[in-house]
Amino acid sequence: MIMNIKVLLTTVLLYLIVSIGFSQDKFRRDYNYIAVFDSGTETWGEWQPGDNTFVFNINERNDVAHLKANGETVIYKKLSGVEEGYTDSHHYQIISALDEEGDVFRFQIFDDPNIGLKMMWSNFIIQFASL
Repeated sequence: MIMNIKVLLTTVLLYLIVSIGFSQDKFRRDYNYIAVFDSGTETWGEWQPGDNTFVFNINERNDVAHLKANGETVIYKKLSGVEEGYTDSHHYQIISALDEEGDVFRFQIFDDPNIGLKMMWSNFIIQFASL
């Protein structure tokens, strides 16, 4: 009986240590402009005003909530681990996610809010930034 309790306590303790070690903190990013990439002309459209908020790591799966400028809230399901990298000396993190239509896209967030965040499908990119 005492041996079973020790095994149970050890298992619970290990689970807590592992889950704390691998959990991500929830954080929020607010952006006030949006631009769209036109794959036909391979050019970016003009920046348009639009308040968008993203909340990262909203649950145990580390999904992302998007509070859109129109008041709608969408949850993007995280499908991959986080990759990190640099572009033009700007640090970013990127994941694969599932959008509200069921399409897989790449979700790239930069440390610099002036560069902001990109949602990238195979032929379509939306960029959010704080300008």
